[in-house]
Amino acid sequence: MPNAYGRRDRVAALMLQETAKILQQELKDPRVRMATVTEVSVSPDLKNARIFVSFLQDDKAAVDAAMQGLNSAAGFIRSTLARRLKLRYMPQISFAFDSLQTDAMKLDALIKSGIGPGSSAE
Repeated sequence: MPNAYGRRDRVAALMLQETAKILQQELKDPRVRMATVTEVSVSPDLKNARIFVSFLQDDKAAVDAAMQGLNSAAGFIRSTLARRLKLRYMPQISFAFDSLQTDAMKLDALIKSGIGPGSSAE
């Protein structure tokens, strides 16, 4: 079923784009400032979608609070997406933290400080 796969990718791309706009322009929750939508994964039946987000801060408490804010706003975000995307069925959405960006910043700091794989500690 190659056509269904293409549709899933298109829906995911549209959801990523529109969710990013909603978070930047319409969501007023201060806990969710500086959220970046990194990826959207849609199930093959288009009934569920997981939205991956990252944050610039590395503070676990701030990230947990931001994730709570996103999860409490999931209904608003889903209804706004449904109005914009005009899909026959709007997937249920859930949010997941994507730590790749913060992990990369930590690794970059280690490399710049000279600590890490390949450095000589003699």
